[in-house]
Amino acid sequence: MKIYTAATFSEQKRIRAMKEQLVQMGHNVLSTWLDEVVRPDGIDEVEFERKMAMKDLQEVAASDCVILDMASPSRTAGKMIETGFAIAKHKLLYVVGDKPDHAIFLHLADRHFKNWDELFEYFDKRHPAVKTTADQLTDKYLIDKPVVKKAK
Repeated sequence: MKIYTAATFSEQKRIRAMKEQLVQMGHNVLSTWLDEVVRPDGIDEVEFERKMAMKDLQEVAASDCVILDMASPSRTAGKMIETGFAIAKHKLLYVVGDKPDHAIFLHLADRHFKNWDELFEYFDKRHPAVKTTADQLTDKYLIDKPVVKKAK
């Protein structure tokens, strides 16, 4: 499954660990913001943020599922805009953590989880990774062609 994680930029390190767990489960996490550092020299702040916002929305559009992390409030409202865009695009939407009482659109989420562990447990049961054709061929090759040890 292609997943986009929406969270506050200050939570980048923590969410990167969640990404790694999703990848280990066989999913593809599209959230390149997790690897962004600082604005490069030669581009002004507004232009940089504009390009990053467009890139993030393209990644949301390309995803099958958006996971919204609610641990920290957003300074830029970026994660909430990404979530609204995901709702408009009819993406599978999961919310992790407590939702604010005033966030009426979060009632449209497909499921709410108290924490990431609960989400991972749900993913194990409901969204097992599907092996790619390459994985299936590799598995077949390894089963049909046992490793032969060379004589010393």
